[in-house]
Amino acid sequence: MHYGFLEIADDQSWGRTDWPNVFFGRRPTGLIATSPGEVFLLTGRHTGTVGFTVRVNEGDPGPDLEGFEDVMEVPFEASRSELRLIEWAGEKSHALPRLSAGPGSYRMRYHCRGMDDAGNSSWDYRAVVDEYLLQIWPSPAAPPATLKVTSREGRRRIFES
Repeated sequence: MHYGFLEIADDQSWGRTDWPNVFFGRRPTGLIATSPGEVFLLTGRHTGTVGFTVRVNEGDPGPDLEGFEDVMEVPFEASRSELRLIEWAGEKSHALPRLSAGPGSYRMRYHCRGMDDAGNSSWDYRAVVDEYLLQIWPSPAAPPATLKVTSREGRRRIFES
């Protein structure tokens, strides 16, 4: 990953969103933002390898508040049921599990741990320092919610930006 972010999108939506306006114009969660068909996720690591897991569920699996330092959730409108995790500038992409209910309204819960340590530039860029879990399930649209924030980096990006 590069520049501290990842994107998730379907093949037709990727690259269409004006992220500076969408993400920086309204930051209720500070670490994840959505636009129809696209998701923008911030990480602690600027460049290198991160641990990233995506789980698509039939219903709300519940948050992992014990295993992660920062947890937030947002609504997401899926234009298609096939999504991809896209690395910087579309250099590489990785297929994700198919959305369980096809196109429509979903909830995404983003879990983060290790963001404070990942900002330390002395780490080997190949070593996994920060890890992320993204849960996705069908759900009616509801406002974004911040469930837990304990890392310095999470607090900075959520409350101070």
